[in-house]
Amino acid sequence: MKIQLATDWQEVHTKLRIELDSVGYNPDLRKMLENITAMVTALSKLEVEARRIKRYTYTEELVLKINQAIDHLEKLVLMAKLMK
Repeated sequence: MKIQLATDWQEVHTKLRIELDSVGYNPDLRKMLENITAMVTALSKLEVEARRIKRYTYTEELVLKINQAIDHLEKLVLMAKLMK
């Protein structure tokens, strides 16, 4: 799962939440999800600024970091499922 814009996060968040619920209670993974949500909130603010100054490459670095974090969380969820 990847995002291009902050508005894509809602769908990805829902899927990740369902995956986390299937693992059971794991506070570390839930904290990671909360941290990614905070990153997406920062991305949303940057997108507003990028539209205002018409510089759309302004957000690429943060989108890349968010997608890496999503990928890492997906892998950890898979490992947690396998260990269950």
